[in-house]
Parts: sequence; structure tokens; C-alpha cells
Amino acid sequence: MGTAALLALVYGFEIEPRWVELVERDVSVPGLPRTLEGLTIVELCDLHLGVGFGASNLAEAVKVVNRLAPDLIVLCGDIVSRRARNVTPSLPILASLRPKCGIYAVLGNHDVRTDPDFVARSLAQAGIAVLRNDAVVLNVNETPLWLLGIEDTGFTDGHFRDFRSVWQGRRDRVAALIASIPEDAPRLLLVHNPDFTQMLPAGRIDLALTGHTHGGQVRLPLVGALRVPSCFGQKFTTGLVTGPSTLVYTSRGLGTIPPAIRFLCRPEITLLRLHSR
Repeated sequence: MGTAALLALVYGFEIEPRWVELVERDVSVPGLPRTLEGLTIVELCDLHLGVGFGASNLAEAVKVVNRLAPDLIVLCGDIVSRRARNVTPSLPILASLRPKCGIYAVLGNHDVRTDPDFVARSLAQAGIAVLRNDAVVLNVNETPLWLLGIEDTGFTDGHFRDFRSVWQGRRDRVAALIASIPEDAPRLLLVHNPDFTQMLPAGRIDLALTGHTHGGQVRLPLVGALRVPSCFGQKFTTGLVTGPSTLVYTSRGLGTIPPAIRFLCRPEITLLRLHSR
């Protein structure tokens, strides 16, 4: 093996997975009430506790987030990868987070494939409200802000026809939740898999926060991600994109799935600032 290849492997396995990037992004939300101007949201996702990301990594991430003093913190799924009961003792570390308006989470495909009820209970014990196909209204500066949280089905990339079939019940649930929200109220959607935003029902969602794709984990110059677990190729690799009915932000996440490598795709803590224009 050549020296360059060896250095690339060392970098990809030992350095970049631990080199967390703080991504700050201003997001224009048409019609955002003045009282929510500048609202800050920290998104954490894809911790995959137990796969190269453990208690010490989580504690460091919590320190970074608390220095940001966000209004709201959301966890968009895949808290664990496997053997949930072995890694959830790390979750009490999340109780040290100090947002102004609370911490809310949804479960991802790895969470629901392990022990979703146990993961949800463990998060709740850390002071995190888990939205399991439900909605909650926050009072932010005397303004109602709705959060809709949809739990993953466990079905990921493949043909979108099959994806739509498996996720249809979740779509129907979003429709019911939207119908229960006052028409002029701002609303955010938390869902692990960004592909779901391609099949949202009629009704306004101002911004969807997602994860799942890890940015591809391995990216090459002029090529992009070698593989993205999505029905839509590179569309939801990372960052802000426009879906059929809403803006979608996809985080690269903090952890990895095996092989635990990142290359030109650093792990991410996301700070979003909402603006009316």
C-alpha cells in the first residue's frame, strides 16, 4: 500500500470522524412571525452511540451546544445503532443540555430496529421529549410554534414506490396533525429520513429537519458521495434543499455506521437561525 493511501486511511478512520464541524446557517422562512425572528435551533442527529461515538464524544458535543445557548434543540434520530441497552447509559449526559425552549427528539431507523420503546424511555429520563408521530406547541416569545415529530418506519433507500407504500401511514398522520394546527401558526417537522419530505400531504410545513444520510460519509472531489442511503441519489446528501412542499435541512450527523470512516465529510453540529426573509 502506498504512503498516500495509508495516510488517507488513517485520516478517514482516526481523524475526520472525531473532527466535528459547527455548521451555522441562516434560513429564510416566509411569513415567520417577527417574534420568532432570529430563533436559533441546534440539530443533533445520527449519534450512533457505540459505533466509534461514545460518552466522551457526547460530553464534548454537549459542551459545544451549551456554549451556543440555542433557543431549541432537536435530535433527529439514530441515537443508537445496536444493543440499545448497552449504550443508553450514555444518554443521561444529554440532561446537561440547556436550551431555552426545550429538547425534542424523533427516532430513526436504527432506533426502531433495536428497541424503540427503551430508547424513547431513556431519552425521556434525560429530559428529552420524544415525539412519536405527534405534535407539540411551544410558546416562544408569546408566539405558538408547532413541532411535528414523525417516527421512522425502518424502511430506508430502495425504490420510492416501495418507500411510499411503507410510509403511507406516516403521511396520513402528518395530514391529521396539520389539520389540527391553526392555519397561520408556524410549524416545523422533525423526521429522520429526508425522503419522507418528498411525499408530504397538502398543508404547510415551514421547515423539515432531517438526517440519516451522513453526507455519504465518504466523498471524493468531483464525484461527491460514493453512496447515499436515499431514493433520490445525491439530493439529500447534506445541507438545505427545496422539496416539493417545504425546505429541508439534512445534517451529516455526529456518528458513523460501519465502516466507521469519514472522508471529506466531517461530522456536524448544526446551528440554524430562522429569519422571515
